Amino acid sequence: MEQNYLPLFRKYRPQSFSDVVGQESLVKALSNAIELNRIANAYLFCGPRGTGKTSSARILAKSLNCEHGPTLEPCQKCASCIDITNTTGLDVIEIDAASNRGIQDAKDLIAQVQYAPINGKYKIFIIDEVHMLSNDAFNALLKTFEEPPKNVIFILATTEPHKVLETIVSRCQRFDLRRITTDDITKRLREISDIENIKITDDALFTIAKNVSGGLRDSLALLDQVSILGVKDEIDKDLIEELLGKINFDILLNLLKNINNESIEQTLISVDEIYTKGNEPRNLAENFIEFLRNVILVLNSKNPENITKFTSLVSVDIEKIKACNFDKDKIVKILNTIIEYYKEIKVSTNPYLWMELAALGACKLDLKETAPVVAQNTTTKPIQNISPVQNAKTMAMNMQAPISKPSITPSQESSPASVQQVSETPSAQPTQAPQVQVTQIPEHIAQNQDSAQIWSTIISAIPSLPTRAFFTGVAKLVGIQDKKIKLGFLNDNVLQGAKSPAKLPILEKAIESTYAGYSVEFIRIDANTKVVEVKPKIAPSPQTKPQISPSSTSQNLTKKEEEIHEEEEEQTSAKEKKQFSPKVQEMIEQFNGRIID
Repeated sequence: MEQNYLPLFRKYRPQSFSDVVGQESLVKALSNAIELNRIANAYLFCGPRGTGKTSSARILAKSLNCEHGPTLEPCQKCASCIDITNTTGLDVIEIDAASNRGIQDAKDLIAQVQYAPINGKYKIFIIDEVHMLSNDAFNALLKTFEEPPKNVIFILATTEPHKVLETIVSRCQRFDLRRITTDDITKRLREISDIENIKITDDALFTIAKNVSGGLRDSLALLDQVSILGVKDEIDKDLIEELLGKINFDILLNLLKNINNESIEQTLISVDEIYTKGNEPRNLAENFIEFLRNVILVLNSKNPENITKFTSLVSVDIEKIKACNFDKDKIVKILNTIIEYYKEIKVSTNPYLWMELAALGACKLDLKETAPVVAQNTTTKPIQNISPVQNAKTMAMNMQAPISKPSITPSQESSPASVQQVSETPSAQPTQAPQVQVTQIPEHIAQNQDSAQIWSTIISAIPSLPTRAFFTGVAKLVGIQDKKIKLGFLNDNVLQGAKSPAKLPILEKAIESTYAGYSVEFIRIDANTKVVEVKPKIAPSPQTKPQISPSSTSQNLTKKEEEIHEEEEEQTSAKEKKQFSPKVQEMIEQFNGRIID
């Protein structure tokens, strides 16, 4: 009868110290202890999964109980070695602490300790995942660990040593197994692939080693999974990335190109194509963040060897990135934006919407923003060389500031119910525009205007882009009275989201930084509730701002000027809509509709 198939990680489990990969300090210490006959009563092996804790414990047991031992090279043929390999020995007992964690299990273990070894020289207890034992079980074993019977050895293994009682750790010789390096894993995988006749490229093996977090067992399990595909055709890097759930390099590079070119249409199409292929928004964000990190490393490193060492990129990928001539600072800004939105993608009930927001937010990063309009100086230049946070604040202020509303000095701001009249004082400076005299307006209209201005200022002070988008899109300003800002929401889910720790503290901090003493209140509203209109508008550049002649300083902007301005806005809106195809325009409108809902 044909022998049963063994997975690669079991078939190639280390059987002697010479087979252990990447744990030189542990091998050296245990080898010296065996040669000098200085065997401790208890050992504690700590380290990540798949690094050789249980295998090292079995090898130590073989070396001590082999018929030719103690020896560094067990014969693998005697009854003791075979029993340990098959985990059927009477002198070497393996215990799973996860299923034997109680006080009664500890008492049973203490009872077995009293029996002498049958075949070997030592009676060895290997307790795997020892951190799962209860405190009562730990305390019951304390005395036995400190003074066990002659020829009894305990070997404990755990991935979480901080959960083991300090009194237990102090009675053991502790060895910390480190993660196995990518080079060591790649070398071992190549040896096994050649033995098993698996056709696989070096890049594919390197990709496996790079994505197993230093665990050789995980890499062998993945190699075993793809081995059946390498019988006829050679396994390449793309197949490994597909099995790992990673998005293809060329797809991510194309997405970055669209964002870098500020092509909203192509960016939305790219995100939709990736999502349609079965990639979740969180997976896309994580892959894109890792990809941007690799791009930044390529742009800042002059040594290709360092790039291949710290990333999963190959030489062909590096050349493709360099050929795009990306701007370093802009890539960093894109990375910061995606990371900011990733916080919302992880917790949102609609992660795809936030992934679209992240992509669109990254597209608009490099748009040239104009400085806030200053009525006293028409030659003010746009702000340049500002930080990303300042740039975001400036953009939000420009979008929130009403165009037709004149500037108000700090002395005028102190009167919230009305706007004080400004006397006409012609300026002697040729570059300074004359001041505008404002007539008295009704009290309820002034209150609405002041409420809208206060709320616009608070919104512009929110540093988090996702939080600002949330309160701009779904929150409705009901009014501001007695320094209390009332915000309304159309459904309970959005209302609870506004109260979440991820959003409410940020809003409160923005209120404190702009209008100290004000507070916020969230209420449930319906379609009939009256709200204050806050229409975000981008302020015109100083060159396109209508000039005000001295003869008009004694009155507001004329009706004709307002009609001209509204006509210009309609033409601009129509021009922007023509930039996209009907299909993409429909996508954008649906996208905007989801924000409002």
